[in-house]
Amino acid sequence: MKILVPVDGSKYTDMCLKVASTFCKQISGVEVYILNIIPHLSDIDFELTPTDRDVMRDSFMKRADDLLEKSREYLHSQGLKNITTVILKGASPANEIVEYAEKEKVNLIIIGARGLNEQTRFLLGSETPKVVKYSPCCVYVVKESCMDFCAT
Repeated sequence: MKILVPVDGSKYTDMCLKVASTFCKQISGVEVYILNIIPHLSDIDFELTPTDRDVMRDSFMKRADDLLEKSREYLHSQGLKNITTVILKGASPANEIVEYAEKEKVNLIIIGARGLNEQTRFLLGSETPKVVKYSPCCVYVVKESCMDFCAT
């Protein structure tokens, strides 16, 4: 079984990792893919000098690396071994998640009900409903109210 956990550093990231850990402890041979999506800088609507673009790109990559390493360490501490971390670039996180799930033949996506900035959902729309709608596999949407499920 393959489980995909998109992470963005929000409080939902930690909850999704806890749910993934709980699932993985019940099933042997699970592969976990931890995914972070960074934006294409050309998709950001403001002018950047080449130097500013490089600094911003490096900042996004460092943040993604740190977030994925922290997520990997947590899952390792829970006894999980078969973990792959992935950084993708894209304008639409939902599209990247769905395409990656299709490509890797993922069986389950565990995703937070909201992302890093809960306020932007009113401006940009939420990514989670798009993942649910277009996903090629089951999607477990993590809300705060489900945390009793994986309390340890």
